[in-house]
Amino acid sequence: MRAHSFIIVFVSLVYGSPLLADLIDKGSASFVNRNSDANCESTEINTGCIRAAKDLSAIGRVGSYLVIGGDEAVGPDQNLNIIQVLSKHEDGQYLAGEDILLPDVGNDGGELDIEGIAVDGNFIYVVGSHSFRRNKVRSQKSVKRNRKTFNQGKIKDERSHDWLHRIEVNQQVKPLAKKSISLRDVISDHPALKAFSEIPSKENGVDIEGIAVADGWVYVGFRGPVFRDNYVPVLKFEFDQYEKSASLLLVKLEGGGIRDMAKVQDGFLLVSGPVGDAPGPYQVYHWNGLDMVPGKDRADTEGYIKKLGNIDASKGKAEGILALEPERGADDDCQYKFMIIFDGIINGNPKIYCSSKD
Repeated sequence: MRAHSFIIVFVSLVYGSPLLADLIDKGSASFVNRNSDANCESTEINTGCIRAAKDLSAIGRVGSYLVIGGDEAVGPDQNLNIIQVLSKHEDGQYLAGEDILLPDVGNDGGELDIEGIAVDGNFIYVVGSHSFRRNKVRSQKSVKRNRKTFNQGKIKDERSHDWLHRIEVNQQVKPLAKKSISLRDVISDHPALKAFSEIPSKENGVDIEGIAVADGWVYVGFRGPVFRDNYVPVLKFEFDQYEKSASLLLVKLEGGGIRDMAKVQDGFLLVSGPVGDAPGPYQVYHWNGLDMVPGKDRADTEGYIKKLGNIDASKGKAEGILALEPERGADDDCQYKFMIIFDGIINGNPKIYCSSKD
């Protein structure tokens, strides 16, 4: 027993206390249909129902309202890209309200593949994955057909994924104006990203999944690629001058890519997960927002990352993070408090956590 205790103490001294890697469970919230489940069988939008209910991948907050998005198109013809506004009700419930229809910029009716939502004042930013894809192998198809999916010519260029929308809203989250840009050229022209720009997203190709806004700058985090030594790219730019202002930051994680981001006072919270279809792990980090590439000639302050804990994603994929304000008294043990939503679970299964103080 003494030897076992010594090992625990030694590991704690060298690597830090294991308790620091634990997240504190603060309960859950729920996203609720305003109408009955029977009415929610309709494919129409603006019915007061959670759309793409098992594919929620993005979350933001405007005042007391939440804004959510799924990575699947909806509507009668499955060709409408929307985000949904939820109003706070009681006991942690948020009721589905109006839908905001995103612009169909290319007029192709394609799926945006919504992967991230960020809010800055009265502006909502919604980003698509900017990814290529390869069809899955299907057991009902022949071996010959399935083998063809691995050919170069079967990689699909999903142009409808290549948009970042900014929606100006009023206090009731009614849209006032919309503007859209594409990061495709910035990515395909960048010396570090261009080699990955036409590789399927689940094969370490370009795949944007996180977004945050701080001090007028937009930060988009990549699920892939993950570079050698586990560096993950974050593209930083000003929305209205995105081509001229874009620069690439690198954050060093533990092998995963960025699945979402959220702004906090002293940097960002990052959700990390696998690049491909592996089941996990999913982790939460705090990053100070600075580039982490070292060098003897580095004059500015280096980037810093700290692992806050692991997310139990045994029933779904941790896809969205929303920073929350700790409550005095109830959350005195919290350093950062946040909500996580899960892709693959009905209505996102929102869970609330906080990281313990040092």
